[in-house]
Amino acid sequence: MLQRILLILAILAGVGVIALSQMKLREHIQGIINQRETNAKEREQQRARATTAEKNLASTSNRLVTTQGELTKTKDNLAKTSADLETTTSARDKALADLSTARDSEKAMSRQMEQWRQTGLTPEKVKQTIADLKEATNTIAVVEEEKKILGRQIAKLTNELARYYSPDDDYVAPVQKGLSGKILVVDPKWEFVVLNIGDSKGVLKDGVAMVHRDSKLVGKVKITSVLADRSIANVLAGWKLDEIREGDQVLF
Repeated sequence: MLQRILLILAILAGVGVIALSQMKLREHIQGIINQRETNAKEREQQRARATTAEKNLASTSNRLVTTQGELTKTKDNLAKTSADLETTTSARDKALADLSTARDSEKAMSRQMEQWRQTGLTPEKVKQTIADLKEATNTIAVVEEEKKILGRQIAKLTNELARYYSPDDDYVAPVQKGLSGKILVVDPKWEFVVLNIGDSKGVLKDGVAMVHRDSKLVGKVKITSVLADRSIANVLAGWKLDEIREGDQVLF
């Protein structure tokens, strides 16, 4: 009987221990659950703060990019404004210089007009004077051309007289020094050439010219016939140092 009682007491004690243990375990589990929920809430709050921080960072970055773009645009506008200002300043300076030049020209014209007024010449008289001067200039030009023609004719006649009174056939006409031309045609069979200068340049019959090529003397020719802008010459014997070619230069 005592054993049963002890057994029952032991069972009851064990049940109490188990119940007490269950209560403590439940409290511990509940504490863990509460801690987990607290940690979960804190993590959620951290996530929310991180999300907010990311949003704020993105917004700040966007504002920074926008600000940089506006700064670049402002710099470009400033550079363009500076360039426009420089251009405007240059244009203003040029306009001022042109204005000063125009004023100087106006003063000069005023002085000239005053000088004209003092001479007593009218515009009609000036026009007539200019016309007379132009006519006189044309007349002088005609006279000068006639003098050249007469000079060539006198030279030809003088040359003919000199040839007529020359005692031998070695007569050489006094052609003007420095006269030059070139050979247009060469006839190697009959030993004559055609030059591109004639009476209009003062070439005279029996004039002697040196033929050269690249500063090298290749022969001499003597004029036998003279036309207005052409002349014919024979190659002088003993002076043919090389074959004379078309395009060779001649110098009197």
